[in-house]
Amino acid sequence: MEDLNNRQMVLLTMFSSFIISIATGIITVAMLQVAPETVTNTVNKVVEHTIERIVTGTTTTVSSGPTVTNITKEVTVYAKEDDLVVSAVEKNQPRIALIYAMGAASSSDPQALGFVVSRDGLIATEPKGLSSGGAVAESYTVRLGEQSYTATPLPNQDMKQQVYFLKLNDLTASSTIDAVTYGRSDNTKVAQTLVVLGGNDGTGVFKATVSKLRYTKTDATSSPEQLLTGMTTNPKIPEQNIGALVVNLDGQVVGMVVIDQSDDTKSVVYPISRILDLVVALPSKTSELTAPHETLGG
Repeated sequence: MEDLNNRQMVLLTMFSSFIISIATGIITVAMLQVAPETVTNTVNKVVEHTIERIVTGTTTTVSSGPTVTNITKEVTVYAKEDDLVVSAVEKNQPRIALIYAMGAASSSDPQALGFVVSRDGLIATEPKGLSSGGAVAESYTVRLGEQSYTATPLPNQDMKQQVYFLKLNDLTASSTIDAVTYGRSDNTKVAQTLVVLGGNDGTGVFKATVSKLRYTKTDATSSPEQLLTGMTTNPKIPEQNIGALVVNLDGQVVGMVVIDQSDDTKSVVYPISRILDLVVALPSKTSELTAPHETLGG
């Protein structure tokens, strides 16, 4: 042993450990073969738990691939003006009232145009078309779509006012009449697009832009305010559209075409806020009209 160098001593030690390990294993196996069954089961459980801990401790997580991130992008879709015009026409066409002399609904052109103000059958129109010899008739035939009704003028109205009102008389419980949706005409701006629904037969469509807004001071001396009383357009609305409904691109009513009081050869758009002022002042006004009028702030 003294003649061995360091390297040989290390090899001898390793060889001795190897021989001792083999001998220990042989002896252990031999002893387990003759040992009671309870001892064998205990040893097997210890070995299984030891292996389980080793496997659990050395397990590594393998990524299946790169992480995927979903990105949601908001895209603003702008509607074409033509689509808005078509939608506004389709929405309001059934609410246009064609007014004929009593019993003359089969004629080609109506005597006057108007629109449904409320579901109880109130119709707004322009008085010039109603008058015959400077006076209105006792009753008229009004067509809404394919349905015809009898209408009479409301009492105590001035023919000089720019809007006149009729009331449908023969409504039944099953009658379904849709009123227009009111816009805020007092918020109308110059260069805003308007759509005029009317014409001689009530089916014409005319598109124009607001070129001028007319304002009139109220009589209130304490705090006079400017009221929108008229809107002129470019191009000018033809005279055959008198009484026609005027809506914005959202399909909301902003006024009606009437004769310009400063020049009876021209037409002007009378604001819906002023029309509702007249409605509220009617002797037969309904509570149904109060809410939209307050909403307009007119």
